[in-house]
Amino acid sequence: MKQTIFFDLGNVLIFFDHQKMCRQVADYSGLDLEMVQEIMHKYGDAYERGAVSSQTLYEEICTLAQKKLDFATLMHALSDIFEPNHEVINIFQALKSKGHRLFLLSNTCEAHYAHAFSLFPFLKEFDGHVLSYEVGARKPEKKIYEKALEIAGCRNRECFYTDDILDYIESARSIEIDAEQYTTPQALKEHLSARKIL
Repeated sequence: MKQTIFFDLGNVLIFFDHQKMCRQVADYSGLDLEMVQEIMHKYGDAYERGAVSSQTLYEEICTLAQKKLDFATLMHALSDIFEPNHEVINIFQALKSKGHRLFLLSNTCEAHYAHAFSLFPFLKEFDGHVLSYEVGARKPEKKIYEKALEIAGCRNRECFYTDDILDYIESARSIEIDAEQYTTPQALKEHLSARKIL
């Protein structure tokens, strides 16, 4: 039986480093590292909800740096923070080859997702993408899970979801989505095998 499976992105399919992001933005802008961290803390939630645009963030950093920065270079400094988790990508490919419907369910922002999408070809193979900045909600809010079910066109008991953050798993389970916390590639394989998905 074909199954609908939702994957988290960060620290499941790809690893990310927020400290590297802050260092790169500080190095390029000339701003103090602590100030960059404060900016990211101030705007992070709204940016991942799509309430703040990349242009707004760019303008704020230019104002604080007191100089006009190159937009593309700043977005690259902000986003060049990812490394592939090859073992989980291989699991994704195995599920794809079996004909399962695969959807991405991620708290992310416009710049990060655009960069990841250009860098990792497997992201083009998903059947759909449920991205916080596009749907205006972030995990663990129930709205994003409800939106994911709507986009995937499936009922809560007809899918499986994995994420590295336990709070997000528990929120999905509260609306009867079958979900397991991601810990290791082997554990994920075991969760999928127990459900006869893999």
